[in-house]
Parts: sequence; C-alpha cells; structure tokens
Amino acid sequence: MKLFIKILPVACLLPILSACTTTPPPVEEVVVPPVEQTCYSVASLKKVVVPAVTKSGYSVTSIENPPEYIYDEATGKTTVIQNPPIERKEPWTKVIEPERIYYTTEEGEVITDICELNEATEMVTEPEETTEADSEDGKAVATFRVIPDTSK
Repeated sequence: MKLFIKILPVACLLPILSACTTTPPPVEEVVVPPVEQTCYSVASLKKVVVPAVTKSGYSVTSIENPPEYIYDEATGKTTVIQNPPIERKEPWTKVIEPERIYYTTEEGEVITDICELNEATEMVTEPEETTEADSEDGKAVATFRVIPDTSK
C-alpha cells in the first residue's frame, strides 16, 4: 500500500507533464558581411626570378687496361705492348641553391598572397577508405573525393 501511494502521484503527473509542449527559441538571422578581396592578381605584379646557384665540373673515370702479349713464332720472342688506361671525362652540374620565383608590387613589396595561386590550392583531394571486397576483381581500388577547402 505504501508503494501504491508513492507511485500514484508520479503516475498522475506523468501524463500532465508529457502533454506540455516547448516552443523553440527564436532563430536569429545572421548577416554575413561582404568578403573583401585581400589577394593580388598576377597581372598586377612583377615577376622576379632569382637564378639557381650551380657548381659545375668534370668527372674523370679511369680503368686500367692490361698489357697485350704478342708471341712471334718465327723469332720465339714475346713482345709486351702496354696499353694506356681507358679514360672517360663527363661534365657534371650540382644545384647548390634552386631557382626562386617571387612577385613584387611596383613599390618593391614582396607579395605572397596571390589570388590565382590561392584558387589552385582551394580544392584538396583526400582518399576514401576502400577494401578488397569493394572492387570487382578482388584487388584494392583507390577512390578519391574532392573536398573544398574551408580554412578561409
């Protein structure tokens, strides 16, 4: 009986409380300000090319050439002919500092924020997961999806 007395108020309040409806809070409209272009166009910039720093030289490869022995049957003497070593000379060039390209304004300010370069890197590819069962012949197949860059 004590249990019934404890459960009775909860059982009566449950239908009353569940019938209440809540109203959602009002939705505020967000006004996005217009985006100002902060990057520079390549057409308005001056391209500066710093040539690569290289070091050149020659590499000489030398291989010992064994002497030739010629036997003369008439005289019974062996003549030794000493051949010069085989040498090969090849030019080489080593890049010490690679070529650098940068853009400047007419005032000489170095610019790194270029619109055309930003647009080229906006789309990022990311591999999706693929298993062997996904492919028809049982071999794994790599599939890619294009994800827009939202870091701006």
